[in-house]
Formats: sequence, C-alpha cells, structure tokens
Amino acid sequence: MADKPILEKNFNENIDVEKRVKEGAILSRVFIEIQGNDAEAAKKALEATVFTSLAAEQSVSLLNVRLYDIQPDKDKKTFSGVVEIKALFRDFRWFVSVIMRYGPSAIEIIEPEEYKLNLEEMQSLIADVSEFSQTFSSQIHAMLKDSERKELYKKMLGADK
Repeated sequence: MADKPILEKNFNENIDVEKRVKEGAILSRVFIEIQGNDAEAAKKALEATVFTSLAAEQSVSLLNVRLYDIQPDKDKKTFSGVVEIKALFRDFRWFVSVIMRYGPSAIEIIEPEEYKLNLEEMQSLIADVSEFSQTFSSQIHAMLKDSERKELYKKMLGADK
C-alpha cells in the first residue's frame, strides 16, 4: 500500500459520533483489498464497492475514505489496491453483518471500549452468522464434485475414516 492516498473524502461530518457510540454504534476502521489482472478494472471495482454498495448500506455511515493507488504485484501480471474506510455502524449486529458480507482484510474497532449484548441481540447475531455461513457453504458445495464434497465433509467434521 502506498503511503499517500490518491483520493481522500470525508462524509457525514454533521454526525455526533460520540453520541452515536453512546447509543450503541460501533466506530471502526476497515481495510478492503482487491486483486485483479487489470488495474483499471480493479480500481473501478474497489470504488464501486465503497461508493456504491457500502455507502448505500442503511446501517453504515461513512466518515472517511482513503483510496490508495492500484499497484502491480511482484509478478507484474496482477494488480492490487486497498481502501481504508472509517465508518460508524448502527450496532454490533450490523457491524458483524457488514464485515461478513464485505470481507475486509483488516478491521480496527476504535470505539466503544466495551460492548454489552442482551440475550435477544446475541440470538439475532448468531442467527445472522448461521444464515450467512449456510448460504455461503451451500454455494461452495454446489460447485464441488462429489469426491471433493465428501473430502470437505470429512475435514469439517473431523472424521478421518
């Protein structure tokens, strides 16, 4: 990642971050990486992910975005780029949801120092994680051959017979 971003943009400067955190929001910095064999396509995909998809999330308030230049990898055949996003997430449940769906390469929770969940919140969070993992797992399993699927089940369930 280059030291200086090629684009830096602030959003939602009128939000009272401290108040929102006290009300249950999560202040975080996430880094999303992209790789591809075309530098311009990688840049467009990274921009679309942040400025179209993530910005449209009802549970996310973007605060600052730093887009770093797309760089060639060692093999000079592929390219990678990173975007650093500081954002406010409505609550811990939605923070986890966004993390699962966007798959950032790094995550830093800035505030709060502590976070308490009641039973209903824990149940909802676990249900979300379960649903996501089942959907993802089903998609992967559908793409595997029978022999690959059987081998995967053995590894997942710890059965080595």
